Amino acid sequence: MTRFAIVGRPNVGKSALFNRLIGRRLAIVDAESGVTRDRLHVVTEWQGTHFALMDTGGLVSQPDELETHIAHQVAQAVAEADVLLFTVDGQCGRLPLDDEVAARVRAVNKPVWLVVSKADTQALDDAWTDFAEYGFARRFTLSALHGRGINTLLDAMAEVSDDDVPDEAPAKISIAILGRPNAGKSSLLNALLGTDRAIVSPIAGTTRDAVDAHVEFEYTHKRATLREQIILIDTAGIRRKRTIKTPLEYYAIHRAEAALERASVAILLMDAEAGVTTTDKKIAALIAEAGKGCVIGVNKWDLMEKGTTTRAFTTWVRAELPFVAYAPLVFLSCHTGANVRPLVQRACSVHHSAHMRVSTGVLNERLQKIFITTTPPILRGKRLKYYYATQVSVAPPRIVLFVNDPERVQPAYAQYVTNQLRTSFDFTGAPVVLEWRKRDDDHR
Repeated sequence: MTRFAIVGRPNVGKSALFNRLIGRRLAIVDAESGVTRDRLHVVTEWQGTHFALMDTGGLVSQPDELETHIAHQVAQAVAEADVLLFTVDGQCGRLPLDDEVAARVRAVNKPVWLVVSKADTQALDDAWTDFAEYGFARRFTLSALHGRGINTLLDAMAEVSDDDVPDEAPAKISIAILGRPNAGKSSLLNALLGTDRAIVSPIAGTTRDAVDAHVEFEYTHKRATLREQIILIDTAGIRRKRTIKTPLEYYAIHRAEAALERASVAILLMDAEAGVTTTDKKIAALIAEAGKGCVIGVNKWDLMEKGTTTRAFTTWVRAELPFVAYAPLVFLSCHTGANVRPLVQRACSVHHSAHMRVSTGVLNERLQKIFITTTPPILRGKRLKYYYATQVSVAPPRIVLFVNDPERVQPAYAQYVTNQLRTSFDFTGAPVVLEWRKRDDDHR
């Protein structure tokens, strides 16, 4: 599959072009330079032909610490790409930094296409002449904002694509890595991939886009060894609302929440040294509200004092995060690699648990025993009576129980039934939703 990388100096419209080419708003677009920090990779399709497209951060002359990380990401994208889409700003015209980037892309000895962006009106159709001296054989003048010239570029990309079938099998399991800023989310992703796929920096808030990484992963579920394509979604750190200071932070948080919606499982990554924070509580509530399977990863455990035990920390987490009481805990260190793979293995198992369907006969046999073992308490002189149940959906498992009077269901007893079902059918890590309904023919 042919791979295209969009490169250029900051704020020339690379992310807007990326979004327009793939047909959806994946990359964050903002007037502030340096918005794109990680490299985004998407397989897209045009007229039946598939190709890969990468968006990258802007290159600068004298990079600071973060910009050095960005430059490293760009270099990796350039190394992976077959064709470079060197993007310039048709409205601003040629700048010295454009010359520097042009020299860099020419040096890699790969096909380079000149893409003159922001040609929003017909008057700018000749803006490419400012850049003619670069001598690149193919040039395109377009407007990502209005769609002018986009189809011409897509036609050219499809024409040189050497494969009309995606080289990646559709992923069944998608895992969103969520957490407060600087909890180690990008470090976890890189530790799993064995490459600097996402930027890792002590600067909080380094990741702004949600970054998808496709990886073939081997894990064990119910004594069976499975090897499947999974998606790991690295997201921006979620902050408390009152600490959101810029529109960019708002967009980053919105992307993190959107990533949670399209994920089948969430990893809530915590910083062991910071402990359970208010932000962790907020994220746990978001996961529970979305009805997602969850695994809690306690990162940086190697930095904790010897006097702190996993049992004590688990007790603290359970008390502070009741929203995700169903989530197993894994203590790990992205720095040393300890328990990194087991964390993702557990997340894969949770995916299967959340998608498991129990037959009506087996479900009712188990529920009968649950109600007999511990009978419901009497409420206002009458006892809750159970008739039958059926599972109506998965992810999360949703079970409808038909009873004589739903108003007699007490929260403590409902939680007891939920816990028993989770244990009986190994719904570990998945929220189990019980709906209590009155049987239509019951008039007692």
